[in-house]
Amino acid sequence: MQSNEQLTRLLEASYAKLSEINTNMLKVFWIVAVFALLYFGLMLYMLFFR
Repeated sequence: MQSNEQLTRLLEASYAKLSEINTNMLKVFWIVAVFALLYFGLMLYMLFFR
């Protein structure tokens, strides 16, 4: 039983770390998406209203 408890704690720690990584990656994705939209908006502006 000691092994099962240790394995459970290890899995919970792994899940917590993966959740933190997931949150950080989503933040990075949204930051990149905002700058990509700004960039393509600027390119479209320069293409049609120059």
